[in-house]
Amino acid sequence: MFFYNYIKYRVELRKQKKDAKELEKKAPPDCEQAHESGQWADYMEKIELSDQWRSLLITQYLEREADSLGVLLPSRSDTELYARVAWDDHPDEPYYLLPAGLKVVRDAVREERKHRREFWGFWIASFTGLGGVIIGVLSLWPK
Repeated sequence: MFFYNYIKYRVELRKQKKDAKELEKKAPPDCEQAHESGQWADYMEKIELSDQWRSLLITQYLEREADSLGVLLPSRSDTELYARVAWDDHPDEPYYLLPAGLKVVRDAVREERKHRREFWGFWIASFTGLGGVIIGVLSLWPK
């Protein structure tokens, strides 16, 4: 599950990055006429939508990771951690994590992964040590 989630995330992120590069190539000229005609305002709105798309991808990835690890996510009503996409931009109005929210969720996911690694590391080291003791006793056994 972990690898599928990660591969899906990387593919979606690559698509977003490609789209963002294409958007940068279509930047209007930096002149007064472009500012007055509204080309720059449209361009900046598209840049903001691209950033929101990237944030949505990261949020979805972290939510899937947290769900698979059993980590509780912060409340979506917390405006310091979550923001919402405007209805005009996306009819579902999904929530996405702000930088402070990303830090909270990433830290929680990392902590849970660390806990699970340490748990299995303890048992693997215990069985390895037990195996060494058994081999040592068998090597000293009289023939």
